[in-house]
This record gives sequence, structure tokens and C-alpha cells, in this order.
Amino acid sequence: MGANANQSALSLNPQNMVSPSFSGGTLGASVGASSAPVIAANPQTQKITFHNPGSNNIIYVCQATDANGNALTAGLLPGNYAILPGAWMTFTGNGAGLAWLAACPAGGSNPLTIASSQTI
Repeated sequence: MGANANQSALSLNPQNMVSPSFSGGTLGASVGASSAPVIAANPQTQKITFHNPGSNNIIYVCQATDANGNALTAGLLPGNYAILPGAWMTFTGNGAGLAWLAACPAGGSNPLTIASSQTI
């Protein structure tokens, strides 16, 4: 057999691959019930991807401030994006480089993977 039978078709799909540029990187965070910063602002960031590798809890992410400069709080609130278990969400453009917050109202210590890139 030439191919690895254990490699899924999902892993071979180029749309599912995150390749941070030289000046980007991948970070891990542990998310609890309280809104907390997970990545600092970096105006050079052009793309940011959040992945919830957990299997049970929804994680909410938001920028630290909204378009009008008002402070936001991560959670089941306006201005937040829900990252379902096993899912990921990518943001590109001007807002990607802002500071981001995360929270998991279910509590506990929930994993969150963050990949940032200075190129789209």
C-alpha cells in the first residue's frame, strides 16, 4: 500500500490547513468561565484562526473592543462568535490584528488553539 490508510481525507483538504507565515505562529490557551485575553493586539496580523479542539463545550471569542471603541466581554453576549467543539473560525483583514478575548460559560479549563499570520 502506497498511501497511509490512517490519514483522513479531511487532513488532505488544503482548505483545512493553517500555515502561519514566518512572522505568525500558533498559540494554545486554556479558557475558563471568565472573559480573558487570549492574544494581544498586533497591527501586522492579517489573518487569525481560532480552533476549539475540545469535544463538549462552546468557546466564545470576541475582539477586546467593538468598531466604536467600546469594551467587549467574551461570553454569550453581543459581539461574540461561538466556536463549536471541533470547529474553527478564521478572520482576515483590519480587525484580525486587534486584541482578542475568550470565555467558556460552562467553566472548566477548555483548550483553544490560535493561529495568526501576517499574510492572508
